[in-house]
Amino acid sequence: MNTHHAQSVPAKWPFPPGKGSKTPKLTVGSMVADVCLVLVWGAMIPGMMWLGVAVGF
Repeated sequence: MNTHHAQSVPAKWPFPPGKGSKTPKLTVGSMVADVCLVLVWGAMIPGMMWLGVAVGF
């Protein structure tokens, strides 16, 4: 059995480390976009269920 040890596995396994691998900074715009996506997704689920009941499913 081939087991992996912490010393043999790269830090960002399974992705190889890139050149200048700095973590990207989160901007206010990206955070607002993330919140809007979560709100839209959260509203879509009950909305689709409501439409399904209104149509007769």
